[in-house]
Amino acid sequence: MAQHALYPAGPAKVPADLTKPRRSYRRQALLAMLGLTLFMLGYIALGICFGMVSVRGIEHLMERFDWVRLLVTVCASLLTLFMAKSLLTVRKGGNPGGIEVSAEQQPELFAFVHQLADDIGAPRPHRVFLTPEVNAAVFYDLSLMNLLLPSKKNLIIGLGLVNVLSLGELKAVLAHEFGHFAQRSMMVGRWVYIAQQIIGHMVSTRDWLDKIISFISRTDPRIAWVGWLLGLAFWSIRAVMDSLFRLVLMAERALSREMEFNADLVAVSVTGSDALVNALHKLQAADHGWQTAIDVARSEAGRGKRLGDLFSAQHITLDAMRTVLDDPGYGKPPAAEEGCDPAQHRVFDEDMARPPQMWASHPANRDREDNAKACYIAADIDHRSAWVLFSEPEALRQQLSRDFYNPEKRDELEPVAEQDAVMRRFSRQSLHPRYRGNYLDRDLMRNFASLDELLQTGAEPGTALASLYPQSLKEDLASARNLDIEIATLKALQQGELQPSGGVIRHRGEEIKKDDIPRVLKALAAEHQQLAHALKEHDALCHRSHLQAAASLGQGWQPYLKGLLGLLHACEHMAAVVRNEQALLANTWLVITADGQVGYFEKKRMLKVATSVGAVMETINQAMAEMVPTQKLLAHFEIENWRDSFPEFGLVAVDKHNWGEWCPAAHERMDSIAGALEYIRDLLLDDLIEAEGQVEQMAAGELESRAAPTAPAAPPSYPVLMPGSEHQLQRRLDLWNRFQLAHGTLPTLARLLVSIAIVGGTLYGGWVLA
Repeated sequence: MAQHALYPAGPAKVPADLTKPRRSYRRQALLAMLGLTLFMLGYIALGICFGMVSVRGIEHLMERFDWVRLLVTVCASLLTLFMAKSLLTVRKGGNPGGIEVSAEQQPELFAFVHQLADDIGAPRPHRVFLTPEVNAAVFYDLSLMNLLLPSKKNLIIGLGLVNVLSLGELKAVLAHEFGHFAQRSMMVGRWVYIAQQIIGHMVSTRDWLDKIISFISRTDPRIAWVGWLLGLAFWSIRAVMDSLFRLVLMAERALSREMEFNADLVAVSVTGSDALVNALHKLQAADHGWQTAIDVARSEAGRGKRLGDLFSAQHITLDAMRTVLDDPGYGKPPAAEEGCDPAQHRVFDEDMARPPQMWASHPANRDREDNAKACYIAADIDHRSAWVLFSEPEALRQQLSRDFYNPEKRDELEPVAEQDAVMRRFSRQSLHPRYRGNYLDRDLMRNFASLDELLQTGAEPGTALASLYPQSLKEDLASARNLDIEIATLKALQQGELQPSGGVIRHRGEEIKKDDIPRVLKALAAEHQQLAHALKEHDALCHRSHLQAAASLGQGWQPYLKGLLGLLHACEHMAAVVRNEQALLANTWLVITADGQVGYFEKKRMLKVATSVGAVMETINQAMAEMVPTQKLLAHFEIENWRDSFPEFGLVAVDKHNWGEWCPAAHERMDSIAGALEYIRDLLLDDLIEAEGQVEQMAAGELESRAAPTAPAAPPSYPVLMPGSEHQLQRRLDLWNRFQLAHGTLPTLARLLVSIAIVGGTLYGGWVLA
């Protein structure tokens, strides 16, 4: 009875062939199966070859002892063991965190999940875990046996997901996850994962066998050469297998896109075409809401406070964002216009915005919506809260929220109401709805090289103070945010940091090639520059208008506003400079340690960068010491003398002896200083907006005129970093590292040829000598 009541009804009519794999699906599955089969056969054959050399050597040793033959046999045996141990390794799914629940603890949830799995034709989950994130996933252990026998599946349900979805939408999301295991091509996925485990273990893992080889290589040179040869052989085998597996993955990526579309159709078959799309739309805001709730929790912990329910904070954040953005529909799927054909209604625009975090490797949102509605299946969405599936949901929410905090310190934290904690962040003056989100996650002064530039930008102020933030500003800011996402996504695709699903790159409804990305980026840059210039002129107009009004008021208001603007400019630019130097330091460190070894010239390069970073930080240190904060700022930090209390860099000079410890310490210290500057910037921005509001009220006669507080002052000089002037970080490794790590077509081909020659020579030489 309870199970039936909590399980949403499915669509009345579903075509029998809705989830039948398309021809392209079957073709990609066949290619992936063929590639994986050849890879596994080649791997096993190579292991057998080394085993045969070992057996041949043992047979000859039994007939006649020979030291050379003994050495060759031992080496061949170690190489055989090296090949075999990866095949026999079992990769545990691991503990996803959160809490594991049973059917006895959560009977309604298990009844729901089991009925959904049965309806789809997927195996029921073996174990169920509840985690705090915005996520839902299936994981399982993998071993060679799973090529023949399926592994037991474990289900992860993120309560950050449950917190924002309706019961019908949660059913759609879980149906998508189960849909992968209802597909006949699941064996392909299982083979892919197993092959990934083997290649990952072989290429990345360094275990006891590698330690033995390393130990031998460091002994007397008369013996060490054996370790050197074995190390070279190990590297070659890893290189050959890694290169071949990359070819296999090319076919698998194309299949992946088809598998995601098919899993979506499985969800459509039990929930209709709208539930999954609506859930996908909600997840984008849910990601932001959850991350903000986590940030609020961390901030409150720094104040000695603890949130009892992070999920309540997530909900409050979503409501606050609707107010700040002046957008009541934020995080809600847009409804179809009256009279619109539901099959033609689209929730997502034809853009290239990234999918939400839990589906970051999936096709674009609009592609998934078009796929789900190509054969439109009408069905009502059960709008009951997904929490109805859980027994004692309040206790679950509180338990997972409690686990967020350090067990050794959480009892020392004083409880604080989620509403108070979240609104402490969103009640800032700069986030008032009248500003249309103009100061939400935006640097106000970074686009100005100096305060003088701001005072000279645009036409003379003439707009009434009350009309400085029109409705059109909201559309411009939304366009700017979307452009930022487009540009960042395209750059990540260009640099290989993101991989397009199925190798297909879509931009504004059209497929483009990777070679087209520079051209598209150039067009977007021009569009972005035009919009950024308009917003820059608007920012200047707002603050120049208030300065003009302040000059008419007198009583120190104009110097006070100027002082706030100048100090805000200094803090924003210095924070950007520190982040820029921090990125350079981290990038250089990652590059020189990419292959696990640091050579003479790499060490020299690291020292040069670290010395330069240290010099910049000394300049920042001096500038921060010369800042003159407001009395309000000093009171906030509960300090009297800024020079005695500001966060200093405070590290000794870097040299060739301490650079290994200096770089991580500097990175951590820079993070602290940048964070302090960004926090001060937020406080100054609020002070500025509040002061401008007071000037506006006094100028309109709504507030009695009074003297301004003592004006703050920016340091006489400080480093400035304009957008686009950041360090050009190294995106490609040098030739030797690219050869070792197979980055790029030519290095990959060169490594493959060299490694094949070494492996072939090793086998031939071993067979002859054994």
